Amino acid sequence: MRLTLRNLLWGLLAVVLIYAYGVQPIDAYQFSAYRWLTTHWSRISNYSHGPLIPLLAGVLVWMKREQLKQAKIEPAASGLAVIVLAMGLYYFGVKGAQEHTVVLSLPVLLGGLALALGGREVFRLLLFPISFLLLMIPLNFLEERIGVPLRHLMAGTATVLLNLIGVHTVRIGTAIHSSAFSFDVEAPCSGIRSLMALSTVTAFWGYVTQHRQWKRWVLFLSAIPLAVLGNLMRVLFIALVAQIYGHKLAMDLHDSVAGFIVFGAALAAMLLIGMLLNFPFRQVMNHLLQPHYE
Repeated sequence: MRLTLRNLLWGLLAVVLIYAYGVQPIDAYQFSAYRWLTTHWSRISNYSHGPLIPLLAGVLVWMKREQLKQAKIEPAASGLAVIVLAMGLYYFGVKGAQEHTVVLSLPVLLGGLALALGGREVFRLLLFPISFLLLMIPLNFLEERIGVPLRHLMAGTATVLLNLIGVHTVRIGTAIHSSAFSFDVEAPCSGIRSLMALSTVTAFWGYVTQHRQWKRWVLFLSAIPLAVLGNLMRVLFIALVAQIYGHKLAMDLHDSVAGFIVFGAALAAMLLIGMLLNFPFRQVMNHLLQPHYE
């Protein structure tokens, strides 16, 4: 391939990005942004799906390849302002050892580059794939701010429902007690893990299968009730198994298959919601209400 100034500049840009996010230390442990992300993805179960997010973003760009080829290239000066903003986020993130800020600067920088080098049409086509990368940033603080209240909600709701069906239980904090079992609704049952994973899946699936913005938002936001209801069903399932078959079997199922069953059910519900959003209700109603003559 013939070396041109354009190829040289693209290569230089790639080297700068690799150094900034793959080599430059950003915290007290001398981790680069890449190593910090991969460490969190591998050690924090809420984000074990993290490595899939850049791959899915790449798939979204690939799906837009024909439109990108036909897009009119009109570099926009406003992209430079976005690039400066990204550089500011990166600088202060590194200086203050704020890892989240450093990683946040990457999608902001990519958006600025798309706007500055490609123009508004290219930026519009790449906006969602770039924004999708935001889902790869670990939000550990949610565990305390949202996870703990969710655990109380799960324990309280499960206790009420169990008593309604005749299983006498008492809640103390996030713990549920009965004559046959006693267990605590711990962090894995709070719903945060399911919420993070389902948010990624619903965002991707909504963008791919829905063509109206409001439908995409409905599918994306459905991750919240699906995660809550799914984990509530998980708690109820474990409690009922413990009540009928014993505490040991319930804990064995909790550690092995319960999570997969609940997440599978949530995915099935997501697919159903997507199908309902695409169902031609208006055409069916018009057909049913239209007079038929024999």
